[in-house]
Amino acid sequence: MKRLLRMSLFFYALLLPLGVFAQEQVSPLLTLHEILSEAVNNNAEIKAAKAAVLAAKERIPQARAFDDPELGVMQWSIPSNFALFDANETWYSLSQHIPYFGKRDKRATIAALESQVMEERVHALELRVIAQTKQAYFDLFFVYKKIEIHHEQVDLSRRFSAIALEQFKAGQSGQLDVIRAQMELLGLANDLHTIEASVSTANARLNMLLNRPVSSPLGKPETPILPLLPSSVEVLQEKAAQARPENRGAALEINRWDEAIGLAKTEAKPDFTAELSYWDVHGGGNRWMTSVRMNLPWFNKKKIEAQVREAVSERGRTEAMYESSLLETRFQVQNLFTRVESNSRLLKLYEEGLLPLAEQSQEAAMIGYVTRKNDFLALIEAQKKLRDMQLAYFQALVDVNKDTTELEQIVGESL
Repeated sequence: MKRLLRMSLFFYALLLPLGVFAQEQVSPLLTLHEILSEAVNNNAEIKAAKAAVLAAKERIPQARAFDDPELGVMQWSIPSNFALFDANETWYSLSQHIPYFGKRDKRATIAALESQVMEERVHALELRVIAQTKQAYFDLFFVYKKIEIHHEQVDLSRRFSAIALEQFKAGQSGQLDVIRAQMELLGLANDLHTIEASVSTANARLNMLLNRPVSSPLGKPETPILPLLPSSVEVLQEKAAQARPENRGAALEINRWDEAIGLAKTEAKPDFTAELSYWDVHGGGNRWMTSVRMNLPWFNKKKIEAQVREAVSERGRTEAMYESSLLETRFQVQNLFTRVESNSRLLKLYEEGLLPLAEQSQEAAMIGYVTRKNDFLALIEAQKKLRDMQLAYFQALVDVNKDTTELEQIVGESL
C-alpha cells in the first residue's frame, strides 16, 4: 500500500511539467490579416517576380523605338599610295532604318501583352503564397489546440487517478485501477513530446513563408471561423473562370499570339532605309545626295510563311491550354465546394450532437465508476472518446478553412 502511494506521488511529480508548456506559449500570434500582409510583402519569390514585371515593362518602349540612326564618313577616290587625306571627295552620310508601317506598334503591343501576362503570374504567385500561409497558420492553430486538449486530458487523468487511489484506499477497487491510471498519465506524457515536435515543424514552415529565420518564436494563432460560401457553386465557377490569374494570363497569351501572327504577316512588307549624304568635293562644287532603299522580303517567302505557321500553331496550343484551364477550374471549384459543404455539415454535427454526447458520456462514466456501476476501463474509454471527438472537430474546422483557402486561390479573391 505504501509502495503504491509512493509510486503515485512519484508519477504525479513527474507529470507536473506537462502544464508548463501551455503556460509558456500564451503570447498571441499576429492576426491572420497581419501575417498575410507580412508574407506578401516579404516573400522573396514575389519580390523577384515583381522585379521581372518591371523589367518586362521597360521592353515596351524598346520594342516601339526606331533603330539607331547611322552616321558615316567615306573618302572617295583615294590615291594608290593610300594617302587618305588626298582623296578627291569626302562623303558624310546620315541614314535611318524605317520599318514598314505598323510593325513597331505590333512589337510594342506584344511586349505590353507579355508584361501583362507576367503581372497575372505575379498575382497567381501572391494567391499561392497567401494560400500556403493560411494553411500553415491553420496547421499551427491545430497543433496548439492539440496541446490544449492534451492538458485538459492530463487534468482529467489526474482526477481519475486520484479517484482510483481513493477507491483503492477505501477498499472499493483493486490496485489494477491505480496502475491503469498511472499508465494513462505516462502515455499522455509520451504523447506530449510528439506534439511539441509538430509545433516546431509548424513554426518553421510559417516562418519560412514569412521570410523569417525558421527558429523565430511564434505565438498562438487565432481560432479560425466557419466560412460562408455563396449558395450556388455556379456563381463561384463563373467568378473563377473570369478572375483566376491563370485563366486571365492564358487569355492574354492568346491575344499575344494574335498580334504575333499579324506581325509575322507584316514581315512580307518591305522595310526602308532613308539616307542623306553631303559630298565635300575637293577642288570643285560640293553636292548633296539622298537615297531610299528597301529590302525584298519576297525572296524569303518560305521563311515568312513558316513564321506565320509557327505563330498560328502557338496560338492553337495556348487556346487549348486555356480551354483546359477553364475545365480544370470548374472541376476544382466543384470539388472544393463539395468538400467545404460536407465538412461544414460535419462541424454542425459535432457541435450540436457528438461533442455534447461525448462530454455527457464521460461525466456519466466518472459518476458510474465512483458509484461502482462501471469499471475503470469504461472511464478511460469515455475519456479517449471525448479527446478523439474534440480532435476530430478541430481537424474538421481546420480542413474546412484549408479547403476554403484553396477555393479562394482558384476564385482569385477572399471568401
